[in-house]
Amino acid sequence: MEDKKSKLKQKETLIKDNCIFSKDNVNVGHQPEFDYLKTLGVFLIILTHFEQSFSEGILFNIAMNISYTLKAGALMVLMGIGMRYSRHHEITNYFSRGFVLLTQGQYVNILRSTLPSIFAWWATGDKRYISSAMLILQADILSFSGIAFIFLGILKKIKLSDKCILIISIIMNFFACALYKIMKSPNDYLLSQFLGYFVLTNAEAYFPLCSYFIFVAFGYWLGDIYQKISNKDKFYNRILIFCLPISAIYYYFRIRYNFLNLPKLISIENYSLAPGPEAIATCIINLVVLALYYKLDKFLKKTPEFVRHCGKNLNQYYIISDIVTIQMKIFLLATRGDEFNIKYPTLLCFLLLIFCRILIDINNKYIHFTIFTLKNSKRNFVFILIWSITIICLIYVYPKVDRYTTMWNDYTFTE
Repeated sequence: MEDKKSKLKQKETLIKDNCIFSKDNVNVGHQPEFDYLKTLGVFLIILTHFEQSFSEGILFNIAMNISYTLKAGALMVLMGIGMRYSRHHEITNYFSRGFVLLTQGQYVNILRSTLPSIFAWWATGDKRYISSAMLILQADILSFSGIAFIFLGILKKIKLSDKCILIISIIMNFFACALYKIMKSPNDYLLSQFLGYFVLTNAEAYFPLCSYFIFVAFGYWLGDIYQKISNKDKFYNRILIFCLPISAIYYYFRIRYNFLNLPKLISIENYSLAPGPEAIATCIINLVVLALYYKLDKFLKKTPEFVRHCGKNLNQYYIISDIVTIQMKIFLLATRGDEFNIKYPTLLCFLLLIFCRILIDINNKYIHFTIFTLKNSKRNFVFILIWSITIICLIYVYPKVDRYTTMWNDYTFTE
């Protein structure tokens, strides 16, 4: 009897060891590989945005190729997973957080482009600056995140399953691609920009909801699976065995041949449309990167402190670095003209990363300011202020603009 019980227990243990998934949520808590991918995202954002503004060297080209492969989809997949791992799953929380992210994106637009551009226009009289002030409405990654939270909240409100949400996101992606090919953008800039929050237009629409929601939906679906992983070694080994060859083959043909009638790999259309096959490939390659980071963290035995810091303060790194980069570019253009030259841009990029770290630490230790943590009346006041400034700037700027600087003309025009 004892032998039978012992053998049965050994058999159960063996089955458990060979299983990758559990019926219950066992893989909960902090996941270091997510922090590594966020850190890579932070580095690529700062490097590409900074060098794109000041100097397009070899490092920039490497970073751009990686960025166009992983895309911002990497961060959006993590956002979807993060929604699943969140302790707050009330529908009202999705709406509330979505509106906060929209507002956060708006105050970044104001500080990054609009106010510096208006000041530069007052100082120089150059019309391209007043045109740049219209970037107050750009469909930024934070704006996308806010709309995605609200949209997911609506889908959860009508009680759709994760698979249904994923299928809807795929349909939205194909719809966006088809619409871009057959639809001509509206002549009115404001209407074109408003539509740019949802589909790709000739306005500032880097992250349209219909194109990019597939990454959030995939992450949300993956997050449920991820929580049930009981053996991460086996899981990521399978990912590397199956997904790595698929990614290698896809990108080999993607780079060498123009197949499936897709836009060029390094192009605005490809980045902002994220067409179906490209979006699926992006999700797969991000799984491969997560697997490699899991292996790296296991090898290191301890997650580096800077990686944990980036993972925890992703939005702050993005906000600070982008505001500093764009304000710096506007200032140099206004004071030194088009031919300004910055020496050692890559070194300055790393210094900017350090500057962000210092500023974030000062805020976290002494000031403790974020829009998310403001309470009641203070939050309402800040929100009203941000949206009021947005409306005032639009009323002031829009009548004065006849041409618009966007991603399509490299944020400039020739007089």
